[in-house]
Amino acid sequence: MGKENLNEMTIDELKELKDKCIKDYRIFRFNKIVGQLENELKIRETRRSIARINTILREYELGIRKSKVESKNS
Repeated sequence: MGKENLNEMTIDELKELKDKCIKDYRIFRFNKIVGQLENELKIRETRRSIARINTILREYELGIRKSKVESKNS
């Protein structure tokens, strides 16, 4: 998941992706405890993806970033 892809997504798509990442993160953490996780970097990558998504959503909330729908109507 590249940064460019996140910048092009709508708010609803970002929220759905965030929920998916959180589920994946929980699964990765559980598998690490059980000893079934092969690539432990997935945990870090997923956590950072969640942080990126949260940052973008917060920028929309504060008005720093304008949504695609608003900018097309203006």
